[in-house]
Order: sequence, then C-alpha cells, then structure tokens
Amino acid sequence: MRLIRLLLLSLWMCSCAVRTEMPDHRIFPAEGATLLLWVASERGLAEPEVHAAQQLAAQGMETWSLDLVGAYFLPQLASSMDAVPQQDVARLLRAAQASGKRVVVYAVARAAVPVLRAAAALDPAGRQGLCVMLMYPNLYTVAEPLTEPDFLLVGDLAGLRVHVLQPRRSAATPWLPGLLDHLAKQGATTSHVILENLREGWWARETPTEFELAESRRMDVMLRRELDNWGCK
Repeated sequence: MRLIRLLLLSLWMCSCAVRTEMPDHRIFPAEGATLLLWVASERGLAEPEVHAAQQLAAQGMETWSLDLVGAYFLPQLASSMDAVPQQDVARLLRAAQASGKRVVVYAVARAAVPVLRAAAALDPAGRQGLCVMLMYPNLYTVAEPLTEPDFLLVGDLAGLRVHVLQPRRSAATPWLPGLLDHLAKQGATTSHVILENLREGWWARETPTEFELAESRRMDVMLRRELDNWGCK
C-alpha cells in the first residue's frame, strides 16, 4: 500500500504544477495477483461503482479507482477527457505494472480516449502486458443519428488486447462493428460482448429499470465474469 501511494505521489509531482492536491483516487488494496485500474467516465464515480471496487478488493483483486475529470478540475463533459495529459496516464499505467501484478484497465465511456492514448505511448512490451476493458467506449469525433460516425485516431495499439462491453440498449450499439474495425486497424486485438437489457450508465440513471437496479448491485460479478470469460492473461 505504501509503495502504491509513493507511485501515485510521483505521478502527481511530475504532472501539472498548478495543482495543489493529489488527483482524485481511491485505493482498495488486496493480496491477489491482479490489479484493476478503474477509470471513471466524465461523470465521475457513482456509488455503485465504488461499492463494486470494494467488493472486488474483498475478493482479492486490488483496485485503483480514478476520476480523471475530477483530478484535473475539468467540467463533467465528454470533451474534457480529451484534455487529460497522455503522459500522466501513461505514467500511471507504468506505475500499475511496476506492482508486479497482472494489470487490467477498465475505462468507461470517453475515458477510453486518455487510456488508449496512454497505451499507445507505451513501448510494445508494455502494451502486451495490458488487458483493457472498455465499457461503451466513446471514440467518436462526429456522431450523428442515421450516419456512420468518424472515429478518433489514438496512436499505435499494436500488441494491445481490447475487450468492449456494449449495452444492448445503447444508441451506439449499431456502430460497434465499425468501432472494433477502427481499433483493429490501429493494431489492437479486439473482442466484445453485448450486455443484454442494459443502457449506457445503467448504474447511475434517474429512472432505472428493475433489471438495471439489480445489475447495479452486482457490477463486481459482471466485471469478474467478463474478465474470466475473456481470459486475457
């Protein structure tokens, strides 16, 4: 735990000098062989997400939860993720890998942008050591109804394994094949799963369905299941 805090302190000291406090983060230590780096969406971490991180740590999976928009005092907008310094996130990935554990990055919505850009900044060996799960990733430059979207270029992803979790009831689900193809063209090895009967951000909706409420309470189960089924080692 002390080593992790020192690594995070080092990350903070090397980043934007105008900040006066540590980036928003929570560490849930565990003795298991896997470290999950949970990167929240532009909306920050909701209570069900914090609960899931606690449950995963209790089951032996160390979890670092991060709110990048909060860390850089940015508005809670998707576009704010584009302003997160790539080098800071790359430094954090290296710090996680320095733990000696298998590192799984779980990024939600537009958080996929700084995470993938940071992965592209790693050397090939660093990318090959990562497993990246993206929950309904927002990689669009322009997205209009009834038209194919344009996607962001994030850099060289050769050697990176990416698993996309896509809620069936998302308006972006028809664009999933194009998104996977886009990632593959940048070098990533991709796979995906459709999450039935769910909408984007189901754990934080004002009017969730009964099924979404139930799934919000067992996000840790969903993440462990998808990680086990994916088999990224």
